[in-house]
Amino acid sequence: MGERRWLSWAVAAAMSAGLFGCGEGNPQGGQIGGVHAGEGACHEEAEAIAVDAETALGFSAQDVVTALSGERSAPLTWAKGGSTTATLSLGEIVSASFVRSTTPPSSGSGGAEMALAVDCADHLQIEVPLAFSTEDGAFDETFTVKLRALQVSSASFTHRFDLDALQGTYEVTEVDPAEFREVIVYLNGNLSSTAVDGVISGVAETYPTSDGPDGSVSARMFNVADF
Repeated sequence: MGERRWLSWAVAAAMSAGLFGCGEGNPQGGQIGGVHAGEGACHEEAEAIAVDAETALGFSAQDVVTALSGERSAPLTWAKGGSTTATLSLGEIVSASFVRSTTPPSSGSGGAEMALAVDCADHLQIEVPLAFSTEDGAFDETFTVKLRALQVSSASFTHRFDLDALQGTYEVTEVDPAEFREVIVYLNGNLSSTAVDGVISGVAETYPTSDGPDGSVSARMFNVADF
């Protein structure tokens, strides 16, 4: 079971690459509690708010999206070689929450928690459509993300691609999908009032070593692109 636990930390690490914070939660209104981004990370309670309501942070969800509106482009470099341009833009807000985030007491699991230490700070979580494309046509996608905003002029997000529903031409070639039980590809991004940067990365999960309860799995991380 130890190796299975290690895999869960590997996936969480990939999602929080670049310290993008808490990534995508799933509040549906009111208040919810839970541990975010893997065991031992932040404990969060999210309260639904009006998009134009000023919060304890001194700004509203609408202020954030207004500051980040318009296209943001950046040079993108493929891990396997070559480059293109990545472009992102936000749509209209779907919903917004104020998230109270605290660090839970240590469970004593040691190094794994230290490795995944994140900034447990109160923030806004803003659900909004995001268009992401690359000039070479590899990605031409629109999906909903949950922005994590601690400041009015910047926000971060994590998105797991549905590899079976991509509109662009990207296919996983960094690893051979046939050799793994599951291959997951994530987009992590940071938006500011003037720029965008991010990374596309993946996790490939091996098949279990046996069918019994003691069967173990492991994961291989790989980089797709940086921008």
